[in-house]
Amino acid sequence: MVLVFNHHPSLGPHEGKELELMLQNKKELSLFYTDSEIPEAFLPYIKKGRFYCKVLKHKLFVKDEYVDFEFYIISQEPNTPNVYKLSKALGESLKVKFSPDLEREIGLLLGYNDSDIEYYIQHSLKTHQR
Repeated sequence: MVLVFNHHPSLGPHEGKELELMLQNKKELSLFYTDSEIPEAFLPYIKKGRFYCKVLKHKLFVKDEYVDFEFYIISQEPNTPNVYKLSKALGESLKVKFSPDLEREIGLLLGYNDSDIEYYIQHSLKTHQR
């Protein structure tokens, strides 16, 4: 999975708004990862039990060595089926170069609208073709 959010606003329409959207119950899940750790503003809500954090740890082979990589899924509820669906989709996405179907599933689980997901996929396909 390639996460590039700084080239066009549609590539990361929730970026910087995740907490606000979750507090308003407009977003069920948020995703952060090793290179973009959980924003500090989330931490009091996780500590108080308002939000829940599932950590997925992976070892990735990058440039001839294994590196530790973690996904952090923040959810409204601790055992929502969508946390498990997202966990599975993220794990599968690490096994393939790029899968539009997996990216659509991940985008939908994270609450993105169809046009933003398709824009992201098209942008990523162009990036992978270079």
